[in-house]
Amino acid sequence: MLAEFFLRLLSQASGLTVPLSLFLLALVFPVLFILIFRRLLLNRKIPSESGNPPDEIPAELEELEAADDDMPLPPAEADHAARRLNSFIPVEFLHLLKKKSVAELKLGDHLKQEMTIFFSDIRQFTELFESLSPEEGFKFINSYLTRVVPVIVEYGGFVDKYIGDAVLALFPQSNGADMAVQASIEIQKRLREYNNHRTKSGYRKLEIGVGIHTGVLILGVVGVHNRMQNTVISDAVNLASRVEGLTKAFGVSMAISGQTFQKLEHPEDYMFRYLGNVKVKGKGEPTRVYEILNGIDDEQVEKKMQTNRFFEQGLFSFVQKNYTEAMENFTSVLDILPGDLAACIYLEHCEEKLANNK
Repeated sequence: MLAEFFLRLLSQASGLTVPLSLFLLALVFPVLFILIFRRLLLNRKIPSESGNPPDEIPAELEELEAADDDMPLPPAEADHAARRLNSFIPVEFLHLLKKKSVAELKLGDHLKQEMTIFFSDIRQFTELFESLSPEEGFKFINSYLTRVVPVIVEYGGFVDKYIGDAVLALFPQSNGADMAVQASIEIQKRLREYNNHRTKSGYRKLEIGVGIHTGVLILGVVGVHNRMQNTVISDAVNLASRVEGLTKAFGVSMAISGQTFQKLEHPEDYMFRYLGNVKVKGKGEPTRVYEILNGIDDEQVEKKMQTNRFFEQGLFSFVQKNYTEAMENFTSVLDILPGDLAACIYLEHCEEKLANNK
């Protein structure tokens, strides 16, 4: 053993000179101390109150660790988690269902109420999106929504869901019809500013259609226990979508149903054009549709208001089946406003009716 070697060396050191003896002592004692201390550490046993080996976890600690998984988050972390979830579930949705947080929602929670439904869509979106990379496409959509959604919120509405480029929003307040129309007007104004920016950057202008309808709907929670979603279920929502579709057919930016028009507190505050009693897909009865002119290009507004008398007279003659007179009025509209798609559609219908009567 190394320790015994050092002891023998010390016993023989008595015959050496004093300086050499001191040198050997200075060398031996530190090394000997280290060896003894190391042996103590290796042989040392850590006591355990439970009698378990020191490298084993007591059963009580295992149970405590398992219990930690079910412990609630600290208040600060819980608030942060709730805010993150609320970015997926509208806060207004929770308020309508009288819930304080997403955690309180359960399948079947619902509310039946009259609301104004806002539905918007970007024209030729598929063609535009296919010309972009996936990264550019998502950047474009989010840039567009950044300009639209805050306006909806500003006027008391909230987004129920995004459907690609389409936005389905709800205005639950009693004056929701006015708020939805005013929000749409403001969106049209901001879109014009956005288009100026896009044109300067070498991009094409965006055109959107907005359809608005007011009716009773059911708002609630659907799905399964591990995958729930907020949604609205109603024929009113379908009709809002159909009205939005009519904006493309008539070549207009915004259209509202007769039900929404009746709910406007001051319809005289808006510039509008009656587009007729239109049959829409999925509805047995025709729907009265109005074009709201506020928010579009000023020159277009002026010309549409100038031709409104001819357009209305043309509609009246068309309903009375006086197709010749109706054609004269719609032609007068096109003389002032060439390319007005609504006038073109009615003019074609008049020609078809006259051809079929021969």
